[in-house]
Amino acid sequence: MTVIAPPEAVPTPQTGIAPSPLRHRPLGLTALLFLALVTIIAVVGPWLAPQDPNKASLESVLAPAGPGHPLGADSAGRDILSRLLAATQVSIAAALVALITALAIGVIAGLIAGYYRGWFDAGASWVTSLIMALPGMVVLLAARAVLGPSVWLAMLVFGILLSPSYFRLVNAAVTAVRHELYIDAARVSGLSDLRIIGRHIPSVIRAPIIIHSAIIAGIAIAIQSGLEFLGLGDASVPTWGQMLNDAFTNMYKAPTLMLWPSLAISLTCIALTLFANAMRDELERTVTIRRRRRVAKPA
Repeated sequence: MTVIAPPEAVPTPQTGIAPSPLRHRPLGLTALLFLALVTIIAVVGPWLAPQDPNKASLESVLAPAGPGHPLGADSAGRDILSRLLAATQVSIAAALVALITALAIGVIAGLIAGYYRGWFDAGASWVTSLIMALPGMVVLLAARAVLGPSVWLAMLVFGILLSPSYFRLVNAAVTAVRHELYIDAARVSGLSDLRIIGRHIPSVIRAPIIIHSAIIAGIAIAIQSGLEFLGLGDASVPTWGQMLNDAFTNMYKAPTLMLWPSLAISLTCIALTLFANAMRDELERTVTIRRRRRVAKPA
């Protein structure tokens, strides 16, 4: 599977310093505010829905926007606004399943492999290369045939496919700092390997992981929506991709149906990308400032 290249980790403990606020980067701040709005909608959206998102009505089939349906109705007479609010929760939650799965597998394995090296690093690297060689979409289609049309199981499998990117990012960063003086000092002071791996080394990889996670979340949303658009999901669970599939089927009868799920998918993915870019720029600026201060510091 082709996985997006993770952001380069700077092999110094200074990367653990939190990036400065995004107030000087309007695009990043706007993206962050939009993502906060999407998160709020995902949490409270189903309770704000004016109607049952799965309630069909023959009288409202492909109804235009009006008092009863602010954004119109789909081919089954279901309210678009209600489905959009409910779909936001499902789509974001499904992306989180993939993200958390990839984080849990990739980060833990990368920490262990980078710190201890040896046979575990060799074996984990081999498995990582094997997973990255697999065609991701084919694996997801095969998983759907075996596990059924569950969006949650599909995203769990997709999270496993995404984990190599985290593994390589963390493994490279830990390998670069495992012999740094502050790590040696922690060993000499009697700290256990578990405490060093769990407390001292994560300060190096925290910022790159946040940046990479924003990118991975966008990929997960896009892939999940693509699977639902192809009709491979559960028809009883409203998602952005499923709404897009219904809108595409009726695009000549009600072209505006494609507008709302398309905007939700594209704007969320764009916001995640802009946020990741802003965080990357802030991280690079912070590291540059630290290096200049060290150079300027008198001997």
